[in-house]
Amino acid sequence: MRTSVLPAQKLAISFEIPPYWDRIAGFDHGKTNPTAALVTAVDCDGRIYCLSEYYQPGLTPSQHMANLQRLPGFLDAERICADPSIFYRTQAQSEGGFKSIADLYNEAGLSGLSEGENAEIAGMERILEHWRDLDHREPTLKIVCPYDYSRKRFGLFQDGCPNLLWELMRTRREQLSAAQLMRKNPTEAIVDKDNHLRDALKYILLSLPSPSEIPVRIQRDDMITEAIANGKQATLGVLIAQYDAKRKAKCEPVSYRARWPPQE
Repeated sequence: MRTSVLPAQKLAISFEIPPYWDRIAGFDHGKTNPTAALVTAVDCDGRIYCLSEYYQPGLTPSQHMANLQRLPGFLDAERICADPSIFYRTQAQSEGGFKSIADLYNEAGLSGLSEGENAEIAGMERILEHWRDLDHREPTLKIVCPYDYSRKRFGLFQDGCPNLLWELMRTRREQLSAAQLMRKNPTEAIVDKDNHLRDALKYILLSLPSPSEIPVRIQRDDMITEAIANGKQATLGVLIAQYDAKRKAKCEPVSYRARWPPQE
């Protein structure tokens, strides 16, 4: 699979995420499999950057939380899209009753989990859509990774996503034997293995993140800079008034009053 990776040299020199880009996180809980968390940022043109990840098996929700608190942008993400199966109350409690895994994380300090979309084929197609026709356009999904991603690496990665890349490189469709093909149609299913961060990315992309909005202050500063550069200081007040009017109109609700009785 072809991916877009930002190399370490470029990151060290010029790559910086503006603070007003929206952070959206994905989360996939595991027991024997790794628990995976992914943090992304969305720029003002809708491009998505995978920034950091967590990949660790064998801990309780409270133990994972001690690590997730150190994952930049995770706890204060605009939303955290999670595996929908963790919202069912399946965990028996010693005092009686049942709780969901999401309840256990909420008690440990992780609030605001939302149910992600779990359509496997649609999620994979959404990932691939960001990387189509790369000979003629820039990718709209980029993965920061200054690490070696040729092998699985457990732990917390605050400035890159090596395990996400490792999983994506291993993604493949299920293969049927000749005997199976005589009884079944060819399958489009994806092999359900090494897909924990890939699932976290799937939840994020299927939530259809919107482009981030440039703060008003920055837009005004750009207008002033452009007006001065083009010698249009005299019309600057008019331009700002027009800009404010457009912003106000955009924020106002649209009302619709039906005509009654209906016109024939």
